[in-house]
Amino acid sequence: MKTKLHKKYLAYKRTGNILIRIIVVVVTGIFLYNQLVTRNDLSDLIFDFVVTSMSRSSDLLLIIVVLLIPINILLESLKWKYLISKIERVSLLNSVKAVFAGISVSMIMPNRVGDYLGRVFILKKADRIQAVLSTMLGSLAQLLTTLIFGLAAAIFYLPEYIDISLRLNAWIYTGAIMFIIAAIAIMIFAYLNFSVFSILIRKVCGSYYSKIEKYAVVFSWYSQYELLNVLMLSIFRYAVFSFQFFVLLRVFNVSIGYLEAMMLISIIYFLMTIIPTIALTEIGVRGSVSLYVFQYHFEIMGVWTSEIAVSVVSASSLLWFFNLVFPAVVGAFFVFSLKFFRKNNDN
Repeated sequence: MKTKLHKKYLAYKRTGNILIRIIVVVVTGIFLYNQLVTRNDLSDLIFDFVVTSMSRSSDLLLIIVVLLIPINILLESLKWKYLISKIERVSLLNSVKAVFAGISVSMIMPNRVGDYLGRVFILKKADRIQAVLSTMLGSLAQLLTTLIFGLAAAIFYLPEYIDISLRLNAWIYTGAIMFIIAAIAIMIFAYLNFSVFSILIRKVCGSYYSKIEKYAVVFSWYSQYELLNVLMLSIFRYAVFSFQFFVLLRVFNVSIGYLEAMMLISIIYFLMTIIPTIALTEIGVRGSVSLYVFQYHFEIMGVWTSEIAVSVVSASSLLWFFNLVFPAVVGAFFVFSLKFFRKNNDN
């Protein structure tokens, strides 16, 4: 009797795995179709690309952007593999699959929450809540990187908003610089000492701590050296997709230097971080934010034109397509390797 019930239980799990995989892939497919086909985003992007980038130099630049896609994915995969090794050994190939699957699932969830869920379901034995917490440390490092570069860029961007030749404004600007430097230092210090968070949880929770200790201790597993390695991988990844943005601006004939572009791009990513989005809707938000930041900067220089506006939005949209839509399509195939229900009765 128990054997029959056990077999039925396993059959239900297999069926559940298959149904959830199909649902995720179908829903992701519907959202992608709606974003790229039903709406005019893709057709407009193709038209803008054909009109503005018909040259051999543009083809070469576009090849560079495409070649950087796997490097972007590889850096994120190495980071996740490094973090998750505390609870389960994962091959680089499976880590790459997990990252792709996470991007696919995240397309239909707010602020890429699905990125955590898509990854942890590729694990065979590890506790999934612990895996989510470990994955969050990687996301925290990427967020910290975005904030650091965004705040640093603000130091150079603020003079475009305030006239620092005036004494009062000069004092305000100096205070802003000191605040930014202090904020960056505090954030880096807090991140590198994130293990203290486990101690704080224990003190706050009191007697209840024993019930969550299994998960609270996750943050104490990583040393400052290990967290620094994760932060460096995040910085390298940030440099890659920021450089992709810069190259795409050149593809669409936006005349801008690298350092100038990095200042504006860092501001854009900073603003994107504090705006809640679903990954699929980012094309509109990303385009709007990019347009605002570039327009203000170029108008001050007196060189803003409608052609530049089209180019900025096109570059931003194509970057979104390369780094999110394309990996999401690839990730849909890896979703079928995820196990939402496992044989053992874990979480």
